[in-house]
Amino acid sequence: EVDDGLPTEDEAAALANMHMQLAQLAAEQDCRILHNSTPPWDDEQGTYCPRVFDGWSCWPDTTAGTIAYVNCPEFIVGFHPQHTAHRVCNEDGTWFTHPQTNMSWSNYTTCVDVSDLENMQIVNQVYIAGYSISLVALCISLFIFCFFRSLKCTRVNIHKNLFVSFIINNAMWLIWYKCVLEDTDVLLDNTVWCQLLHMLVQYFMVANYFWMFCEGLYLHTLLVVAFVAEDRIMKWFIMVGWMVPVFFATIYAICRSLDSEANKHCWHDDTVYSYILTIPVVVSLVLNLAFLINIVRVLVTKLRAVNTGPNNNSTRKAVRATLILIPLLGLHYIIVPFRPDDQSPGRQVYLIFSALVTSLQGLGVSLLFCFFNGEVLSIFKKKWNQHKLMRGGQPYGVTTFSSLTSNSHLSTNQNQSDF
Repeated sequence: EVDDGLPTEDEAAALANMHMQLAQLAAEQDCRILHNSTPPWDDEQGTYCPRVFDGWSCWPDTTAGTIAYVNCPEFIVGFHPQHTAHRVCNEDGTWFTHPQTNMSWSNYTTCVDVSDLENMQIVNQVYIAGYSISLVALCISLFIFCFFRSLKCTRVNIHKNLFVSFIINNAMWLIWYKCVLEDTDVLLDNTVWCQLLHMLVQYFMVANYFWMFCEGLYLHTLLVVAFVAEDRIMKWFIMVGWMVPVFFATIYAICRSLDSEANKHCWHDDTVYSYILTIPVVVSLVLNLAFLINIVRVLVTKLRAVNTGPNNNSTRKAVRATLILIPLLGLHYIIVPFRPDDQSPGRQVYLIFSALVTSLQGLGVSLLFCFFNGEVLSIFKKKWNQHKLMRGGQPYGVTTFSSLTSNSHLSTNQNQSDF
C-alpha cells in the first residue's frame, strides 16, 4: 500500500537499508526520465489518471475506467519480475484508494506466488531434515573411525576428511537456512556477516566435492598403480581437498564484493560469478565419472579372470561396486543440473527429489562406508563378544575369536575393494 510515490511507514521500515534505498532512487530516476520523454496526455483523449511513481514502480498516464499494468520490481526480495502489478484508474480520473488507509494503492499481491512460496518452504524443510539426519550419522561415523585404532589407514583417513567436509558443509547449510533464508530482513540488510557465511558455505561445498574427487582418485590409483607412497599421496590429498577450494572461494568473494549488482541479498542470488565455483565442481564430477568407468572396467576384468562361476556373478559384483561408488564419488549430482522449467508440472517433484538426494548423501555415505562396512561390523562383533565374556555370558570359545581375528584380517584386504 503506497501513496503517490511515498511508501507507508510499514514498508519504509521493511525497506530501510542501503541497497533498497539506492534501488528505489534508481527506479525513481528512470521513471522521471521516462515521464519527461513521454508526451503529455492529450485532453481530447478524455479523462485520465496522471503518471506517477509510487515508490516501487513507474505508472503511465492511464485512461479513466481502466487498469494499468507494469512488471513487478526486481529489487524486491520474493517478487517475480515476470509477473505484473496493477493499479486501478477510477472513472473520475483518480487512482484507486484503499478503503483501510484512504491512500492511493497499487496491487502488488500478484507479484508473489503464494503456492510457489509454500512449495519452496516444503523443499527447505526437506533440506533441513535431510541435512540434520545426515549430520547425526556422519558425526557417529567419524567418532567410530577415530575411536578404533585398528581402522587407521590411508583409506580411512581419506574417509575421515570426507566425513569432516560433509559435517561442516551440512552444518553450514543448516545455519544458512535458519539464519538467512528464513529471515528476509537479513537478506535485505546484506550485512558483512551474512556475506561471510555465504562464502563459508560455498567454500565447504567445493571442499566436499574435492574430497569426493580425492576418494575417486585414490581408489583409481590403488587399482592402476602397483605401488603407492601413501604418506606422500595423503599430503597431496589434503592440499587438493582443503587448500585448492580456498583459491576458488577467494576469487569468487572478491569478484562479488567488487560488483555492485552482485553484492546484494547476502550473495544469495545467482550471478555469472557462480561459474568460478561450479566449473571446478563439474570438472571434479566428470573426472570421478571417468574414474568410475575405469574402476568398473578393471574390476570386471579381474573378476572374470578369477571367477570360475557364471559370468553374471562377476557382473553382479561389478554392479554392486558401481552402486556403492556412486554416492561416494557424488556422481548422482550429474542428474541434478537438468532442472525443468519453472512452469513445468514436474518442477516440484524435481525440487523435492533434488533436496532428498543432496541432503541425504551424508547418510548414504555413512551407511555404506561405516555402519555396513565389513571391518566396522567385525570390530563391533568382537567388542560385543568380549563384553559378554567379561559379564560372564556364554563364551564363544577360542575358535570364535580366532575366526574373528582372521576375518578381520581378511576384511582388511577385501575392503580395499569394499571401500
